[in-house]
Amino acid sequence: MHACAQEFLLFEIIDPETGRPLPVETGVKGELVYTAIDREASPLLRFRTGDHVEVLGTSCRCGRTGPKIRCFGRTDDMLIVRGVNVFPSAIKDVVARLEPRTTGAIKVVVDFPGHTTQQPLKVKVEHGPGVKPPELPALEAELERRLREALAFKAEVELVPPDTFEKPGVQKVQLIERRA
Repeated sequence: MHACAQEFLLFEIIDPETGRPLPVETGVKGELVYTAIDREASPLLRFRTGDHVEVLGTSCRCGRTGPKIRCFGRTDDMLIVRGVNVFPSAIKDVVARLEPRTTGAIKVVVDFPGHTTQQPLKVKVEHGPGVKPPELPALEAELERRLREALAFKAEVELVPPDTFEKPGVQKVQLIERRA
């Protein structure tokens, strides 16, 4: 996202834990908060979006002065695995790269209280319809390796048959399955 409407929106990046503002500079990660200046009927003041973002740059060759921001997860979905922030949407992105061997559908099993664990994170993944039973162990191992390399956490992957999970429709599909 390229923030181009500074005359209509004031935005800031905050630490999602403390709510304290962070500097809007390259490399900063936090929650996006904005205030709608031009909104008349119901003003939005310091609206917490729940989007976990990273500032990619503060200038652009197009000449605009608004920062470039990339959203990579939701602060309300964030889990901490052995000190590493893990977003289910990021797990889904890694799994989706293995389509058609996977359907791209996942569920993160949260069988611990709160949002922090020291154990490997359990992730259920739908394998693709063309994957044969003898290929499943190698696919599980590959998924665990790719998740560790891309997101720096240890996962225990369990493959499940295609069409096990609810597919996106008019409502948001939950990527977390809470068991605690």
